Amino acid sequence: MPAKRHWTPIEDSQIAASRLLRRTWDALAIDLQASRTALIEHARTLGIPRNPPPDSEPADEADREPLPAGHPTAWTVLTEGTSLAGSPFERGA
Repeated sequence: MPAKRHWTPIEDSQIAASRLLRRTWDALAIDLQASRTALIEHARTLGIPRNPPPDSEPADEADREPLPAGHPTAWTVLTEGTSLAGSPFERGA
């Protein structure tokens, strides 16, 4: 049987923050070098729900115009969690 994992307060904070950002258990387990099952069980002991809380009331924007290419909101959504996160949108020639 593997040795019992000792979780640090920093890891506890990372788990909580990552779940609020809707990161998957699989991705978080890889980052923390832990098994998915151990991670979920530890999160349960911390009081972190297995499923993240639902988003606030979704905005009904079905009739709005699409955002232009490079719009800061659209660019952030597209690049968050990638190597382009935080980089500015650069228009091609």
